Amino acid sequence: MVPVELWWEVLIRAPTKDVARSSCVSKQWRDIVTNPSFRKLHHDRHAAPPKGDVPYALLVSTDSVDGESVSTVFPAALVSPAVMTGGFHAPICRVSNAYGYHLANVCNGFLCFASWSGGKVVVCNPVTGEKLALPRTPPLEPDLVFASPFTFALGFSPTTGAYKLFRFADHRIDSYALAAGDGACSGWRQHPLSHPCRVAENTPTVVVGGKICVLTPGPVMVVDVASEEHRTYNPADYGCPWAQVAVSGFELHGRLCLVIRTHTDIQFWAMPVEEDNGDQPWQLLYKIKDDTSDVRIGNRVFRRQASMSAWFDGETHALCYKEGYDLYSRFIGTTTTTTSPAAPSLSQTEVLS
Repeated sequence: MVPVELWWEVLIRAPTKDVARSSCVSKQWRDIVTNPSFRKLHHDRHAAPPKGDVPYALLVSTDSVDGESVSTVFPAALVSPAVMTGGFHAPICRVSNAYGYHLANVCNGFLCFASWSGGKVVVCNPVTGEKLALPRTPPLEPDLVFASPFTFALGFSPTTGAYKLFRFADHRIDSYALAAGDGACSGWRQHPLSHPCRVAENTPTVVVGGKICVLTPGPVMVVDVASEEHRTYNPADYGCPWAQVAVSGFELHGRLCLVIRTHTDIQFWAMPVEEDNGDQPWQLLYKIKDDTSDVRIGNRVFRRQASMSAWFDGETHALCYKEGYDLYSRFIGTTTTTTSPAAPSLSQTEVLS
């Protein structure tokens, strides 16, 4: 019989993703990982991941069940096409919220759910199932409510150890400190924007180090979590208007990886955002041919629209993306080496499905 203390020593050193899986192994392990003392020790040990590590990606599917919004959380590695061998993979957990809550973003494994109609946000730890309801956001001016939607994002500052919630609206940013590791006072703070921030409820946001990247229509707005200052960067030259593309993004070795789906291909662009040196160069990493079929209605042809998300699977070294219910991946090996602007064009038949 292995002593409980020894299991503590083993599990305390495991990454968060493995701790989440371990709760399904046995009742003894579940009792350990749900113990408040264990959670605190594990958090203190793993709160700031080593710089350069590929973040652990989560896939979240939300459905309406009996008047509630039920979100099922899967490790992205388990559902990536490169590692799927058939069969059903058990989720990490299922999170139930009041009807109308949807996933806003993921930060260090914490899930940020928001109700845009009610201006409410709930942060959930998928390992323990604990949830934290945050104070309601301050009301927007009447003209902003109808003229522009808004979006939420949870961010983390490695330098201060503080988590902050941001709300991005047309002409202002609101912020709220969850953990005042930098000595900041709790409560909502407001920052006016000199130029409109054109966002929607489903505007993608990506956490890169201590920055939040808001993929607005056209420019990319980058907000420093610690100082709450923002900077705007010109978009990548992907060859067509923003209104005709689908957009996603993720962190790739400390850089923002912007994923653009045009009428003909899916492009992966990278840009460093940790340095505050004005305009940063975009680098085209990969271009994958997109053969998604069009829809013909009468004499008109429409582009089939499907939601898209993308991530990098650090375990299999594959670029992955999801369109609707279809998953695709492409093995690329290491991504730390640079590539020429003339990125390779890959046909869809070369992409694992």
